[in-house]
Amino acid sequence: MRKYGLVMIAGICLAVLVFGHLHWKNISQAAGVEAREAATKVKEEEKEEREALIQSLNPENNKQQPLIDYLHYKSLTQERVIVSLLGSNGTSGTGASKTSNSWARSLEKSLRADRDDLETLSFINHGHEGYSTEDLIKGKKIEAVIQDDPDLIIFENSLINNHYQSLSLEQTKKDLESIMTKLQKELPNAKILIISPSPVANGKTENSLGLNYLDYIHASEHVINTNKWNYLNKKKKIEKKLSEKNMRLADILTNDNIHPNDQGRALHMVRGVAGIF
Repeated sequence: MRKYGLVMIAGICLAVLVFGHLHWKNISQAAGVEAREAATKVKEEEKEEREALIQSLNPENNKQQPLIDYLHYKSLTQERVIVSLLGSNGTSGTGASKTSNSWARSLEKSLRADRDDLETLSFINHGHEGYSTEDLIKGKKIEAVIQDDPDLIIFENSLINNHYQSLSLEQTKKDLESIMTKLQKELPNAKILIISPSPVANGKTENSLGLNYLDYIHASEHVINTNKWNYLNKKKKIEKKLSEKNMRLADILTNDNIHPNDQGRALHMVRGVAGIF
């Protein structure tokens, strides 16, 4: 009898263990299903949020959107976003103690630091020291930009060299129209922003044609405004910032009184002072 009782107890214990194991297995499986369902729901919500964000940033729905939003949209919808920079001394970084202090590199670093989702940005610099607008055309630098197939072009107008080389205002305006016509024709989906070069110490000094630097600024702005191109007068922005900080123009220029030094580069870094983003 006692032996029989022990067998029964053992059987009961075994049954409890078996059923207990099955019970916890069912609970674990149920928990696993719930976890997977929850994960799927989170992914669906994230997908919906992403799609809603993309839709809200779509350039077709935001004709006047800031360029930062345009780049954000591009970064969400394609693997690589290309920003091509075109210009002469300022774009190439003349006057900066090292390349990393140029406004072009500072802009790139600032954008990457502020927006994690802009890591796909790729900057290509077509800044050529000493080049006038005519040089950019003859040197086929516009074609080089077109080959980049960029999403955004920032063109720093080469007016300092146009003035220095005594190009006529008519030639300057003709070159600007030629550059923009070619870019718009070959890159119809790209955004293009024209920015003025920086202020110089001898802005009223006349060249061999009797023209000063401001004459070139005004002539270019007339063409830009007539064609309703996107434009930013960086020169005016920098002068305003200098006034606010009670600084002299000479404080931010190198010894040639033309090119911004490191302090000037930091001051007129496009995103911060010009405010294009």
